[in-house]
Amino acid sequence: MSLAKTGSKRGTSIWVRMLPGLVITAVAVIALIYLVDLGQMQEALALADYRVLPFVVLVFFGTIMARAMAWRTVLMEQARFRDCFLALNQGYLLNNILPFRLGEFGRALLIGERVGMRFWRALSSIVVERVFDLGLAAGLLFATLPLVVGADWARSAAVITSAVVVIGFAVLFVMARRPELFTRLVERVTSPAPRLSHWLKDKLASFLEGLSALKSAGRFLQVAFWMLLTWFFNVAWYFLLMRSFLPEATWLWAFFSIAVASVGVAIPSSPAYIGVFEGVMVGALSLFGVDSAVSLAYAVVAHVLYFAITGIIGIIGFWQQGESLGAVYNQLLSRGAVKEG
Repeated sequence: MSLAKTGSKRGTSIWVRMLPGLVITAVAVIALIYLVDLGQMQEALALADYRVLPFVVLVFFGTIMARAMAWRTVLMEQARFRDCFLALNQGYLLNNILPFRLGEFGRALLIGERVGMRFWRALSSIVVERVFDLGLAAGLLFATLPLVVGADWARSAAVITSAVVVIGFAVLFVMARRPELFTRLVERVTSPAPRLSHWLKDKLASFLEGLSALKSAGRFLQVAFWMLLTWFFNVAWYFLLMRSFLPEATWLWAFFSIAVASVGVAIPSSPAYIGVFEGVMVGALSLFGVDSAVSLAYAVVAHVLYFAITGIIGIIGFWQQGESLGAVYNQLLSRGAVKEG
């Protein structure tokens, strides 16, 4: 097959895989346009108190700085804070403009180039960070859900989810302390396929190396501390911005809506979660009786701020590193981060 045909096939395959996310985004955007009074949304944008924006940006920086510290702790300080901070935002930028949530793979590639670290070793550190992130998001969602809906099933769900989160963190800790158990399990499962077993063995070694940071209970607690601080700052900047649109808003509104949004953006969508983030936020705030036009105006401004701040820092990171978005995307293709049909 010629290179042209191969490239064409790859391009078609990528577009086919992107289609579900694009459809979901289109449905979300159309629903918002249909259900929300855009004239009232413009009024809400005009009436918001933007004097709070400098404080919002300052607290937002606290969010990404704390997350960079959490990641650096998982990496066992093998990378400077500056490198972690820039690579983190480069990953956000990639997520905002490339399909398939490639930002995490791109972040692993970029930090590896910065500090001379293997791709799979770097990727495993990001997986650890994301496990903490999702665990805290789920815990926060089900901790606030009973306060919002007041149903018995919500309280039961909160207890069950809390138990699952605790068990998940315990499993992660055991994997870090006893990696040989996990290695033997994978070898047994893949023994009928020697080629697969050989491929996994090398990748698994790098992955478990990334978990080694969690062998120490003290370091495990350090990561947990920085991730908790990340979430505090994250909720805080959303809350400050929310109050500029909704002076009556409470911390519960912010905690619940951000938890719902964090889970909601896991739905396949276009890059940057356009439409999906706004739709989930409008739905979450509707449970507090917030007018959809006001909540959409708030969500759009929050989304633009996130996109702008992380985008600017990400561009600075690419410029400083001498990399291009196209080059990183091609490297991810070659590594199979975007699988062909």
